[in-house]
Amino acid sequence: MLYAKVNENGEIIDVATSQSDDYSLLVAPNEPSVASILEKKFTATRTSTQEILSESDSEMMRILEDLIDLLSEKRLIQFTELPLPAQKKLLGRKWVRGVHNAQDDSLMVDAHNIEGSDDSLI
Repeated sequence: MLYAKVNENGEIIDVATSQSDDYSLLVAPNEPSVASILEKKFTATRTSTQEILSESDSEMMRILEDLIDLLSEKRLIQFTELPLPAQKKLLGRKWVRGVHNAQDDSLMVDAHNIEGSDDSLI
């Protein structure tokens, strides 16, 4: 989501990824004035769109993990319906996140006991 800063005439003069007193108007990135501002920002910082995507990958992964957990808890999907490599990857990341957060995830499945477990978990 992008939030815009507007001048006294209501024109968008800047955008940010977080909302604040100055940046209160929710805008779409494909709006022409917003797209122009974003292009100038990318050019000024010499940040490529690939770099931006790479930086957001870990954040998106956590969102997807939480979404899968939520859908499973609500029984909209069954975890076992996911492909086995996806299950192993998610279980491995969940265990590491639990260790990182000092939570007790001792009930997690040992990935080495899963059939065909020759790929890395993380």
